[in-house]
Amino acid sequence: MVRTTKSKQESISDFTEHFYRLKELGRTGWKQKLEIENSESVASHTVLMIVLVFFFSEKYRYSYKKKVHLIEMALIHDLAESIIGDITPETMNENKKRKLEDDAFCKITEKMFPNSLKKKYLELWHEYQTNKTFESKFVHLIDKLEMVIQAKYYLNNRREVKEEMVRPFFQSGMSFMSHGPNLQLPKTKKKNNQHNKELKDIKEILECFCN
Repeated sequence: MVRTTKSKQESISDFTEHFYRLKELGRTGWKQKLEIENSESVASHTVLMIVLVFFFSEKYRYSYKKKVHLIEMALIHDLAESIIGDITPETMNENKKRKLEDDAFCKITEKMFPNSLKKKYLELWHEYQTNKTFESKFVHLIDKLEMVIQAKYYLNNRREVKEEMVRPFFQSGMSFMSHGPNLQLPKTKKKNNQHNKELKDIKEILECFCN
């Protein structure tokens, strides 16, 4: 009985450990460029992304299944940072960063139990990284939108934060839309056309926050 209980505890600990690490990992951009104390953690960023998922899920009347899928993908999108840290785009080649993330995520899932959970997380990670589905494009957009809203929040609520300090974050949001990953789905299905409208709507909201 004791051995079984310990096994269950280890299983839960293996599953949650890297999420706990994200609670202690500050977002690098805020620390380096704004130099503010008690800046947003990676875990806080993830929570606010989930808040945005709830908001847009209600706005677009997504099914429960789609909402859960988006939440799960948001939950794991930065999980690799629990091992490699929050690496800013300008400090590392994108391909090298992706290789580090993939290796870290595989290491994280090694101890996951049951195997069905491990399989599910690896599939979510692959979907997010390849960025071909509506859900993955949605989460990539929400990732940027949360960053820009956070920058606006710091500008409005931290006296030491000036407009020129947060401007690089707004520029990053604009650059993501013009030079980032493809955020459109092939116009071959009626559902894709609706999803493209929703992605366009979020892009327009992101652009408003950047200006």
